[in-house]
Amino acid sequence: MPEGTSDKEPFGPEVVRLDGKVAIITGSTTGIGRATALLLAKHGVKVVVYGRHEQELLDTEWELQAVGGDYLALTADNAYEDQVLRVFQETQARFGDIDILVNNAAMPAKSTLDMSYDEMLYALRVNVLGYLVCTREAVAMMRRKGKGHIVNVGSLSAKVRETGSDVYVATKAGIEAMSESLRKVLYPEQIRISLIEPGLVGTNLAGEPPDVNQQVQQEAEGRALEAEDIARAIYYTLTQPERSNILMMRIAPTMQGL
Repeated sequence: MPEGTSDKEPFGPEVVRLDGKVAIITGSTTGIGRATALLLAKHGVKVVVYGRHEQELLDTEWELQAVGGDYLALTADNAYEDQVLRVFQETQARFGDIDILVNNAAMPAKSTLDMSYDEMLYALRVNVLGYLVCTREAVAMMRRKGKGHIVNVGSLSAKVRETGSDVYVATKAGIEAMSESLRKVLYPEQIRISLIEPGLVGTNLAGEPPDVNQQVQQEAEGRALEAEDIARAIYYTLTQPERSNILMMRIAPTMQGL
């Protein structure tokens, strides 16, 4: 059997094995990020998780310990370059260069008409600059390894462009454009960039922390996705043969009506 493949994976004999790879997952103490970290850890990935809030980080650590495997958990805010650089430095010291970056950390944002300058600035720092800085640092590591994979988690808001959240729409449209433009630069270096755009997901990104009963009902009725749905899509993207790259994947709840 060729090196780097397995006949025990669910998608066939040519999928890329992830065990032993190193992944940084931004915004990985809640929602999609946490679900992705747990799924990758189950498949032997050395995961680096971080977020702004200590309690959420501790909760994620507890779940990672239950899964087993090697991980690094840090408190950091993706809005600030120095904190992002610290994450990459500590990752380098612990695991060496990374193989995978999942750019996921994001925050909701309302309309330009309803936000102060400072509120808009913070949203842009998290939703755009955080992605850019993480990508820059990841590419430097991946170039030393000769390959890598960056998965940007965007949003169907980039396509739907719903009213009342034009700042958020602008940030996600920017991530879509950045993914396409940078992919054209990096593909000769075997650094793949994939974009996943979810529709409504039952996490607190949509605004206030969700009512659990309401969230469960929305998911059961097909009006909202579960975070694990997107985690599985990320896993599928990462395990494709190295000759292929999933450029974009859009995933919506059955009943979202797009």
